[in-house]
Amino acid sequence: MMSNISKAEIKEIKRNLPDYKKIIEQDDSYIENGNYKKIFISVFDHWLTNEEASEMIFVDENLDELKARRKKFEIVAEELYKATDIYFWKYKRNHRMVLKKPMDYKDVLRKCDFDNLWSQSGRRYSLILPEFSAIYSEEWDWTNIIWYTDEKKIVPILKIAERAGLNILK
Repeated sequence: MMSNISKAEIKEIKRNLPDYKKIIEQDDSYIENGNYKKIFISVFDHWLTNEEASEMIFVDENLDELKARRKKFEIVAEELYKATDIYFWKYKRNHRMVLKKPMDYKDVLRKCDFDNLWSQSGRRYSLILPEFSAIYSEEWDWTNIIWYTDEKKIVPILKIAERAGLNILK
């Protein structure tokens, strides 16, 4: 079950992640202004060519590989949950974004739904990480994005990803 968050938590999020809603909504005009930078976390150790992509992204029939990839991303979420406060967002009526905090790790698992992660799923969740001044967003091609404002603050996230067997791509 997710819990509501306090005014102090909202203030902390806004202080560490100004205009976070525009990043979550992928507002191109805001992204282009450069307040946030991005770095990628991937199962791949390099950017794939078109030929490589068609061979390496779509592994949905290979259950062992699919489970191994899912597990890597799940480890990242679990370690982030242990390391810091995580917040999720969702829309309510009238396109109003609200933030919720997971009560326990099971809430994170339900929201991220790693058991249904496959080559073309994506953009189902974003982890709002105010302590790291970052937003960790799922993408569709076994590559996730960390949006950040301070590169020094995301070092723990990068270390977690590397320990999970993922690669950092810039």
